[in-house]
Amino acid sequence: MSVAESRELDVYAHLYAALGDPTRLAILVLLRQRDQCVCHLMEALDLRQSLVSHHVGVLRRAGLVVSYPHPNDRRWLYYRLDRAAVAALAQQIGWLQDVVGYDPIPQPCPADALQGRAE
Repeated sequence: MSVAESRELDVYAHLYAALGDPTRLAILVLLRQRDQCVCHLMEALDLRQSLVSHHVGVLRRAGLVVSYPHPNDRRWLYYRLDRAAVAALAQQIGWLQDVVGYDPIPQPCPADALQGRAE
């Protein structure tokens, strides 16, 4: 595996780790419906502000959520699902379906060699 491939896998792992939490998935479900501020997410999820902010931060760092200030009070941020990032994620995960280079014959293991000697 090349260094570039290793770095690409690190990026994927970071992104998929962001999706690996039920609370973050619930936040994405809510943001899929409409843009929301932390206060709305807190109420919908029945969680403390600090916990919701932590999970939203993970999603932001993963590039799945973007924020913008409230038009009348810039102290409040609204969060939006980054639909372009979600579309890119769907395309990226498609590499798992790529059958180019796939060999359906299992890789031999030491047990196969031992079995051949016993016969």
